[in-house]
Amino acid sequence: MKRYLTLISLLFLCGVLAGNAYARKSHHGHKAHFAHKRHHAHELELPEIASSASSSILSDSVSSDSLLSFAQTLLGTRYRPASSDPSRGFDCSGFVSYVFKKFNFAVPRSSEEFYNVGEKISLEDAMPGDIILFTGTKSHHPHRIGHIAIVYSNDGDELKFIHSTSGKEYCVTISSMDEIYKRRFVQVIRLLKQNDDKDSLISAAIPQPARLSAQ
Repeated sequence: MKRYLTLISLLFLCGVLAGNAYARKSHHGHKAHFAHKRHHAHELELPEIASSASSSILSDSVSSDSLLSFAQTLLGTRYRPASSDPSRGFDCSGFVSYVFKKFNFAVPRSSEEFYNVGEKISLEDAMPGDIILFTGTKSHHPHRIGHIAIVYSNDGDELKFIHSTSGKEYCVTISSMDEIYKRRFVQVIRLLKQNDDKDSLISAAIPQPARLSAQ
């Protein structure tokens, strides 16, 4: 009888030990799986949030001077279709998107998509750093947006823009708004909010005509 009690006690003890070991293993496995999920989510989500926040903040603080200074460092970079890599070359939208992405703007890649972003500005009010859209050439998309550039200067008499052209220069260059480009002009787009402030200052500086009092 004593031997039976001893055997039952040993079996009961083995069962208790096995249950505790299984519980510890399950708990550890659950913690490891949960930790892995948190780590994986961190890798996927945080860069997107940081990029979005950075883009929002910098769009208010980027000046036309800094943007155009960087754009000018790319003068002479060869034209290359479907490329936004300065080591290989730029097409027109590849150049513009590369410049703005350098300052953390979340801009489109194609010239057509730029029409739907930013603030639409008249050609007369275009300022350095604004984006200017044109139709394509007669042989390439003449009835839709097919070229894009960045306004370089606008003194009222002559507007110049910096762009990557497939014309005779075949590189990033600065061109004037001649009659051919005027016929292809579509829209000016503003992404630099500091240019709005400059517009306000210019308007405030223009003297207003004095009102004549009623006689």
